[in-house]
Amino acid sequence: MVENSTDKKQQYAAHGKLMISGEYLVLAGAKALAMPVCYGQTLRIEPLNSDTHKLTWKTLVKGQPWLNIVFQGEELLPHTNKPLSDEQSSALHFLQGVLQEAKRLNPAFLSGKHDMKAEADIDFDLRWGLGSSSSLIANIASWADINPFDLFFRVSQGSGYDVACAGIRVPILYHYQGRYRYPGIEPVSFNPSFRGQIVFIYRGRKQNSADSVARFDRRNTSAEAVREISGISQQMAASGNLNDFMGLMRRHEAIISDVLQQQPVREGLFPDFPGAVKSLGAWGGDFLMAAADLPTDDIIRYFSTMGYGIAIPFQDMQISHTNTTKDD
Repeated sequence: MVENSTDKKQQYAAHGKLMISGEYLVLAGAKALAMPVCYGQTLRIEPLNSDTHKLTWKTLVKGQPWLNIVFQGEELLPHTNKPLSDEQSSALHFLQGVLQEAKRLNPAFLSGKHDMKAEADIDFDLRWGLGSSSSLIANIASWADINPFDLFFRVSQGSGYDVACAGIRVPILYHYQGRYRYPGIEPVSFNPSFRGQIVFIYRGRKQNSADSVARFDRRNTSAEAVREISGISQQMAASGNLNDFMGLMRRHEAIISDVLQQQPVREGLFPDFPGAVKSLGAWGGDFLMAAADLPTDDIIRYFSTMGYGIAIPFQDMQISHTNTTKDD
């Protein structure tokens, strides 16, 4: 382990994420298709010329101060001079837990001769659900010189696909194999020729991933459904035809609809959309993926008229040589 008592400034960067296929059933062993996105989070660390066992932490969201905390002592007890919102209190509790578990995994972490200042900078709206927690975990794991999955599984009940995306630049097929085994991660070249006909639509209602995981009962999931979703993920990753891809989207929605006993989003909200619409992540919030044999602007215009004003084309969400997480 590297002792984190360096006198030098340090900086880490992690990507956000989207799960294209495999939501819910990834926890039952289905392979999921996931992609890191060009939005993400950086973490800047600076030693201070003092030794009072303090960590001064600041979180910025899109460059604006959002959370200011001082952690004191080996127990990392938090102190703040301002009242916190419920969202900030929840974020503080999570941050404290991540830091404490990181220190348990590497006792040398935060045990150097200097106090430290940390500044996390998230470059997307927290409501979007693109991975503010997972990118934080990945950055703290890098800072603490520990495996990010070891840290993740100590603080989360999820599959960990988002932590995998945080540290990679290409889409992956992700295979969760339980909390006590490292996952299978297979890089894939998911960059469809018809990407101009795919748009990600924000529904305007962020879902709590931990709550969604807790509500999902994998005992109600058949082995056949798991196998079929794995096949869909693999076929989506390799698809070269828009109509085939939309067919896979519709079949995926039908399977998850049956598992959750919920109506697919297109049937409930967009029955006249001339293409396919798929929920991403927890159903009922976060992003949708829409695909149609239409120009990008026409897809965006349709959802705008339906009251959904945040629409990001595939090529503006993916990581490329010219569109990447800053400081990557």
